[in-house]
Amino acid sequence: MPLSAPITPGTVDWTGENPGILLKNDSGAFTAMALFFRVAWSPAGQGQVLWLYGSPASQVGTPEAPNVLLADNVDLATYLKSNFVGRLGAFRDAPAFERMTPRLAQAVRNSGDPMSHRYAETIVGEGLSVELVWEDLEQPRALELTPDQVGTGAHTMFTLLVAARSAQIIVNGRALPGQVGSRVQAGLETTTAFLYFSETWVIPPSAE
Repeated sequence: MPLSAPITPGTVDWTGENPGILLKNDSGAFTAMALFFRVAWSPAGQGQVLWLYGSPASQVGTPEAPNVLLADNVDLATYLKSNFVGRLGAFRDAPAFERMTPRLAQAVRNSGDPMSHRYAETIVGEGLSVELVWEDLEQPRALELTPDQVGTGAHTMFTLLVAARSAQIIVNGRALPGQVGSRVQAGLETTTAFLYFSETWVIPPSAE
């Protein structure tokens, strides 16, 4: 039976993968925050981007816990900063946001198996090797969310979510401090460590 409305109205903003890790201390404050993008299509082209706040409370970070934006497509990183990350309150409101300038990533690779218990992304560039590790992976859940249910407040979003119960952000062999916390998204209890696959962000006609 054909769908009654097989085409989602609006403009595709970008599509791809968008895993992330947000670590917290015992008081609930963020100690490290990372978003990774593997974009298959966007107005700025394809590419891979790491947005890392190793020191979320600092404008500049430290060599051991840098605030850094690494990308193999600088135009894409700039586009995501203006049109996507800049709409996410926890990232936009961080002291380092305005200073985040794309630097060239020299190598990006993934490892592990999201159908198993461990998955990782490794990004190398600017004298840094950053490894994002997700472990104790949960079963996948397919989500279809409306603008009032997503962090940007401006998109319809479709994705496959694989949550992780534990995770690490490792910079030059050193794990940044903090633990995975809990969060609620669109009424769904999940964690602050997540793999988002087949993720598509659409700007509805009313927001264009």
